[in-house]
Amino acid sequence: MNFDRSKTSKAITRVRVATIDDADDLAKVAEKTFRDAYTSVNSAADMNAHCTQYFGRAQQSLEILDQTQTILLLERDGRLGGFAQLCWDKAPSCDIQAKWPSEILRFYLDQPLHGTGAAQALMQSVFEEAKKTDTDVLWLGVWEKNFRALAFYRQQSFLEVGEHTFQLGADRQRDLILATALT
Repeated sequence: MNFDRSKTSKAITRVRVATIDDADDLAKVAEKTFRDAYTSVNSAADMNAHCTQYFGRAQQSLEILDQTQTILLLERDGRLGGFAQLCWDKAPSCDIQAKWPSEILRFYLDQPLHGTGAAQALMQSVFEEAKKTDTDVLWLGVWEKNFRALAFYRQQSFLEVGEHTFQLGADRQRDLILATALT
């Protein structure tokens, strides 16, 4: 993905639900954005193991077809530039006060879209999609060392409520669990 930052303020942004026809593009963007975010701070072996297991056309096809999930795609001028993956009625490992919690399993944007308002647009769509269900609390896990993501989620009213382990290849990492109530 090569987005021209100078054109992003006038760009047409659209968020929509993924279909099976999106599996190839989603697989490419999912792996690219994950690698962009974490390659510089993790071993190549751990990154390759994770990407092999969780990204690829077959995996993304299964996730798109899974009725307990919804994947939202952010398109900028007709090109896929990010996505959010929601898992319905899934509680975190820590105790939260919720009747119907749902997880934001993945939330990624292509780097040229960082700082353009695209993340806020995608998160707004996540909130709107969650409100269509009976979700009363959204939660997510974020690596404790991903300071940019932590700052963004806190700006979106997410608060730290716990922690869990994220397995990246052979590396066990500490993720903070953040949650926000939907009103």
